[in-house]
Amino acid sequence: MNPTEPHVTIVILNWNREADTLECLDSLARMNYPSFSIVVVDNGSTDGSPEAIERWGCEHLPLTLIRNGENRGFVRGSNQGMRHALSTDTEYVFLLNNDTVVEPDALSLLVETAERSGERSGQCPGERSCDIGMVGPKIYQYGKDNVLDSAGTRAIWWLAQGFLIGHGEDDRGQYDNPGEMPYVTGTALLVKRAVLEKIGLMDEDYFCYFDDFDWGLKARKAGYRLLLVPEAVVHHKGSQTAGFNSPFYVYHMVRSRILFARKNVPLLLYLFAFLPYLFLYRYLRPAALLLVHRKWSHLRSLHRGLHEGFKKPVN
Repeated sequence: MNPTEPHVTIVILNWNREADTLECLDSLARMNYPSFSIVVVDNGSTDGSPEAIERWGCEHLPLTLIRNGENRGFVRGSNQGMRHALSTDTEYVFLLNNDTVVEPDALSLLVETAERSGERSGQCPGERSCDIGMVGPKIYQYGKDNVLDSAGTRAIWWLAQGFLIGHGEDDRGQYDNPGEMPYVTGTALLVKRAVLEKIGLMDEDYFCYFDDFDWGLKARKAGYRLLLVPEAVVHHKGSQTAGFNSPFYVYHMVRSRILFARKNVPLLLYLFAFLPYLFLYRYLRPAALLLVHRKWSHLRSLHRGLHEGFKKPVN
């Protein structure tokens, strides 16, 4: 550990993706940041990847492997890793998808931004804290030169709708001005220990999806700023562990969207904005398309996700 730099614990989840996880770990071994440790949480893999990850740790960089007997989902698995991190003296946690490749200077640039003073003249009225709480990198689509996966986020929170800025666009520097975000995508997210201790870990009512949106809203309500660091670059392969067109994705996306709205949207907006939007654009419209294409398992997942989203008790 380098005492001159804040220590960062990198938390990665693995589920039956040996090649992706090992490539991600290889990229971490090439980083120029001097003070970090790695925690890999395995969600019940059966492909031999836990053993391969252990071998990698013996041959390259020491790491901690937490093995679960089942797939506990992104949120519970990430929280496991973060609890382990908080049991140490780490100052930051870097949540990282296992299907990413990190540029050598990315973590250094993220920490450098997060370490800046939060006070900026004229931008902190009253007693509102202006500390930087979370930061995220610019993310490219893996294997596609200069094609953005995201350069920050936007949100219409009362519709429970998040957007990845620049997704699919060629990067011409159009998003290179650092700016605040409503949330940092969980693909690659650096968070301060102080934030975790103040707002808590991610909400385990979410299995996956909308967890980062919800967490970002909590951080902002607590007075923290969430920033894009465009100089820091991560490459992302995409949702290879679930698949954007899978029944799994359909189920959890609608379920988590409803949970987010029930937890965060005020009653009048919930009744007269969110619910009409949900039923017209996130249920009836996709249901019609699924019927036309005869995707019966997807249709069942959509209906089940809608039902479970309203049925589940929320905090």
